[in-house]
Amino acid sequence: MPRKDTPERKRELELKDELEKMIAIDTTDLQNSIQEAKNILPTRTASGFLDYHRVKDESDDTSKNIVDSIAEFYLDKDIIKEIPYVRQKNSVDKITVSNLLFQMKTAEHAIIKLLEEIDNGNTHPRTFEVLASLQRSKMEIVKHLAQFMVIMEQNYKNLKEDYRIKKSEEPTSLSPGDYSVESEGSGTQFRGSRGLVELLREAVPEKKADAAIKNEKNGEDRESLEH
Repeated sequence: MPRKDTPERKRELELKDELEKMIAIDTTDLQNSIQEAKNILPTRTASGFLDYHRVKDESDDTSKNIVDSIAEFYLDKDIIKEIPYVRQKNSVDKITVSNLLFQMKTAEHAIIKLLEEIDNGNTHPRTFEVLASLQRSKMEIVKHLAQFMVIMEQNYKNLKEDYRIKKSEEPTSLSPGDYSVESEGSGTQFRGSRGLVELLREAVPEKKADAAIKNEKNGEDRESLEH
């Protein structure tokens, strides 16, 4: 009498058949199945790693363009290069702007990473707390950058006025050929402060001599009248 299979026995035979079929699948079919599974399952997207050296170089280039454009708007290039104080201030301003830009870009990268974590299912409350903190920090950096731009502009504007006053207070040294005298009618025009001073010095003895001659002549006239 043949043995009757129980339901458990039938299930074991079915599983055995499935395992044998899986083993029989060749490597190519297995790779195709894996690729199909990847296409069906949701994939995790990420922006990749941040190239910090590239970001730092970009921040340096941007800060150089910003600071130079503001400085050259108020001052000549020769003044920026030749005066040590202006040159050093220009360098410090570039460092400050570059650091602010670098911090802002790295904060943006961290915010993007956290947003990706949340989109991929990480909804832990701590994740949202850190995200909010980073967003506040980024806005503070943006505010500091805007304030520093205004301060920097005002500083270069003041430097322009200070340089003008300093140049006006410096003594003027002119060579004898830097002045001229022009006579128009009864008036005389002088060009060059040094020339004016020398002409005045030369004119003083002549005036004294003219006064002596005039006094002597007046004395002779009075003697003639008395006789």
